[in-house]
Amino acid sequence: MTRALRTTRTLSRNDWTVLASALALLPAVTVGLRLVGLRRLLAIVERLASERRRRAAGDPGGAARTAWLVETAARCCLPTPTCLAKSLVLFLVLRRRGLPAELVIGVTKARGPLEGHAWVRLGGANVGDPLSCIALARLPAERPVAVSFAPCERAP
Repeated sequence: MTRALRTTRTLSRNDWTVLASALALLPAVTVGLRLVGLRRLLAIVERLASERRRRAAGDPGGAARTAWLVETAARCCLPTPTCLAKSLVLFLVLRRRGLPAELVIGVTKARGPLEGHAWVRLGGANVGDPLSCIALARLPAERPVAVSFAPCERAP
């Protein structure tokens, strides 16, 4: 608790704005995914991102801090947001700042069976801490993503 209180003293005004936005958006996105589905929610997110986009490009160096703030807000939310909900919120916040963020949806086999995973990319680099995944789709799609799978090795 003391560590958390010390951390809140170091937050800037911009950090508080991002944290408050994430706290409001995460439950809405989590419920929205269940009620209207991914396709409609993506249209809403894109519309919100384009309406509020600032004229000047934001600071790409602050993307990691923004991802941390969204992750911190996610720990306080009910229902617990999935990686898709957290990535949608991070995507929205970064796009509203005028940064060319991409929402990436892929699959991973890092923890056993094949699982879906979502994360955000900015300038060719992953924002946050994605698992080792294979990207299946990038939104907004600038060009088709080539998907390749390595052949499975057979046990002797």
